[in-house]
Order: sequence, then structure tokens, then C-alpha cells
Amino acid sequence: MGGDVVVKFLGEVVELRHELRATQGDVEGMAMSMGSMRAGMATMRSNMATMQSNMATMQSNMAAMQSNMVAMQSNMDSMMGNMETMMSTVESMIVGLRSVSGRMSRMEAHAGRMARLLTSMADSTQERFERVEKRLDDLEDKL
Repeated sequence: MGGDVVVKFLGEVVELRHELRATQGDVEGMAMSMGSMRAGMATMRSNMATMQSNMATMQSNMAAMQSNMVAMQSNMDSMMGNMETMMSTVESMIVGLRSVSGRMSRMEAHAGRMARLLTSMADSTQERFERVEKRLDDLEDKL
């Protein structure tokens, strides 16, 4: 029985290691998504600054209003594109978090099975120890 338990235990260790590596990949992917989202936010800040500048120009020069409105629309389109990109990034992160959650659940199950296998190994070892101890006691009694 001990050999079978050790083999099962080692199998659980391999599965746990696989889940850990896959989780690490998911976390790295989410970190890359966060970097992309930060870049989108910086672009959005830049677009907002440009939009504010365009509005100031419009107030001081009504003749240039048409050209500024076109530039503003371009900035707003860019902002909308950035917001859509950010939403896509957030959705990707949610998928990543769900994947990590699933992996954590599987890791918890692996850890539980490992604990049960260790308990089984400890019980088996204790039984063997008790048998050896009884044999020693029997030998001492014979002597």
C-alpha cells in the first residue's frame, strides 16, 4: 500500500506544480494587460489635454471654431477607442481572474488529496512501527 500512496502523492505534486506554472502564466498575462491599460490611460490623458487646449482656442477665436471642432471630434473618437480598449482589457482580466480562481480551486483539491495521502502514509507507517515494536516485545519476552 505504501508504494501506491507514494506514487499517488508524487502524481499530485506533479499536478500541483503544473497548476502553479499555469497560474504564474495567467498572472504574467494579467500584468501585461495592466501595462496595456496604463498606456491607454496615458493616451487618454494626453487626448483630454489636447481637447482642453482646443476648447480654449475656440473661446478666443470664433473663426477657428470649425477646425477646433473637427480636432475635438478626433480626440473624442480616440478617447472612445481608448475606452473600448480599456474595457476589453478589463474583460480579459476578468477571464484571467476566473482562470486563476479555477486553478486555485484545483490546487486546493490537490492539496486536500495530498493531505489525505500523507495521513494514509502516516497511518501505515504507524501500523508498521507498532508491529515491529510488538515483535521486539515478543523477542524480549522470549529472552
